[in-house]
Amino acid sequence: MSTEYDVLLAANKNFRADKKAEISYIFSCEEYQELEREYGIRHTAGKGGTFLQALHLLEWVHQNIRHKGNYDNSDPQDALHLLSLAYKKEGFGVNCLAMSIVLAECLLAAGMYARVVYMMPAAAADGDNHVVAEVFITEWNKWILLDPTYGSYCADTSGAVLNLYDIRNLVISGGGYSFSDNLDYNGERVSDLEDIKEYYAKNLFFLRSKSVQGYGVHREYGNMLELAPAGFDVHERMVANLQYRIKEYGACKLFSDWLAYESELCNRYIDINTFYQPPLKKGGKS
Repeated sequence: MSTEYDVLLAANKNFRADKKAEISYIFSCEEYQELEREYGIRHTAGKGGTFLQALHLLEWVHQNIRHKGNYDNSDPQDALHLLSLAYKKEGFGVNCLAMSIVLAECLLAAGMYARVVYMMPAAAADGDNHVVAEVFITEWNKWILLDPTYGSYCADTSGAVLNLYDIRNLVISGGGYSFSDNLDYNGERVSDLEDIKEYYAKNLFFLRSKSVQGYGVHREYGNMLELAPAGFDVHERMVANLQYRIKEYGACKLFSDWLAYESELCNRYIDINTFYQPPLKKGGKS
């Protein structure tokens, strides 16, 4: 099924490559030890390859935290705070960003390379986007997508598990991909998979991720790297988007802090191919 988003992605296939991606992954801190003491992260991950361990943590986050799209991220954005609020709390939910922060920090605590990745639409007058985690699978020498909102990953028709760039290229080429069988939303089976695919396509115009991936890095704005089509101005789009959000939803500290960061004029564009290269070493940059 072709949509306006497929056409838009195809017209913006080539990405900017201003700088090589250099990302630091932090694997040691007191908070990881506390996550282990409080929630048994490594026990939950279990044994076996990194793919199986990552799936165990994906399932654990997805089953124990409810998604709520209008959660405002006003609480401290780190795994311990978010788990204290939302873990096994039927009456409380958090959004895709918060769920992805929890998953990525738990993956890092279990010794796996992981990062939070923002999936972004092109339109400035769009108050919605999606956020997921990506984890490096050592036995495959590859980054893959994990979506804690739906408890799912994606694979192509041959069964190869995909990252966001893979999916974007498949959308452009018309190649098929599917979600893993256990996909659901807050415990309810999702029947309209084409709707989710269209949602993904809308939010795959450009990607964002932080240059440091570790505990608590999402409490404040900063260190954002941009993966964007050639000729697309992320700075201009984000400033216009924040102005749109303020007009639509009202001014607040969250938006004003965000706008202050997005108003900075600096080149944060990185090469998407180096973003998907294997990380070099633990504690260093990829």
